[in-house]
Amino acid sequence: MTADESNTLVFIYDREGTSQTDRLLARIAICRAYSAEIGWDVAGQWVDRGDAAVGERRPFWQGMIAAMKQEGQGRRTVCLVATWNRVAYELDTRAHLRQLVTEAGGTCVAVEDAAAPPPPNSRDAALRRIRASGTQIGPGATLVRHDGATS
Repeated sequence: MTADESNTLVFIYDREGTSQTDRLLARIAICRAYSAEIGWDVAGQWVDRGDAAVGERRPFWQGMIAAMKQEGQGRRTVCLVATWNRVAYELDTRAHLRQLVTEAGGTCVAVEDAAAPPPPNSRDAALRRIRASGTQIGPGATLVRHDGATS
């Protein structure tokens, strides 16, 4: 963990336009687990619901921004979402809302971008990927360069 990571204050955000809570709680749990794994301190979570979850004027997003300005003094602040769609589906709206976080001195991070790719599903799938990245030099023998380039 770097000094910058240990001095990071996380503001978890989500939105839900329906009365569905299971998926919402699962996404928040993913953000909390990711923060704990990285060693970030969680300041809290903000959730816009119903009609407030679809427009640009979101009361809890605005409240999160105000909290970032107030509580983030001298610390790196991050607005953490499970996926970018949790900010907005529309790219223009998403860009505008992320800009508000930037203007408050924060950064937006999506767990989906930070997560490592899943492991191979099976031994056969892993062998197919190795064969695809190399050059077959004989029956059952594939030459794979260590730098990932094929010869």
